[in-house]
Amino acid sequence: MALRTFDRDFMLTNIVFCYFNVIQIATGSWLTMFIPIISAFAYIPLVCDEYEAKSVRFEIARSSKKNYYLSRFFSACFCGGCAVTVGYVIFSVLAWILFPSIDDYSIELQTEFYEMMQYNFPELKDGFALPILQKFGSIFLYGTVSAVPAIVLTAAIRNKYLVMCIPFFLKYAIGQTCLKLQSQAVEDYENIDIQLMRLTKTIHPDSLAILSQLGDSKSSVLIYNCFLIVAGLIIYLIVQLRRTDCGE
Repeated sequence: MALRTFDRDFMLTNIVFCYFNVIQIATGSWLTMFIPIISAFAYIPLVCDEYEAKSVRFEIARSSKKNYYLSRFFSACFCGGCAVTVGYVIFSVLAWILFPSIDDYSIELQTEFYEMMQYNFPELKDGFALPILQKFGSIFLYGTVSAVPAIVLTAAIRNKYLVMCIPFFLKYAIGQTCLKLQSQAVEDYENIDIQLMRLTKTIHPDSLAILSQLGDSKSSVLIYNCFLIVAGLIIYLIVQLRRTDCGE
């Protein structure tokens, strides 16, 4: 919409249209809304089709149940992270080509931009490469964690459409709960509930997508999401390893 609505001369009057800023803030409603489906679609249908084809028992017979299910879990997470990251990299390349560079702006706007960004991106003084790579890393983790609910559900559900859609509704419910808690935390502007705000930042499903903008909450967000991956893996293995029929 920005490219269709504004010409380049107008973009050069507002630092918001710098390609670096576009890349950093592009994790908006559409990506975050469909991330459970995007991350799951790369691998989960194959897992469900294997069960439908009854070919699982032949693969387990050539390795072991534990190795088979571990490989499926980590493959689902890795493919989910890669699918989201590749898409975001393509978008970032297009943004780099189509939007103005920071060097195209006036000295005053460049100075304002660096002052505005120095808290979240102290490494900007060495160039844009590192912050952008860090953004890709957080997007990879975002896709990885988003694929966990889907692969865990395959332990109990074989319908690939349900497996991909249930995490979609689950994420929406958690996100709306976090928004409600944030509203409660700032009801009294003179006495903002800082602890509740930090909690909602930590447990919000989309926090990984904006990790660079979270300041002191980065470590708690990373720890929480690592806990989700480990908890998902434990639940998945417990359910799958208790099966007596390897073809189920």
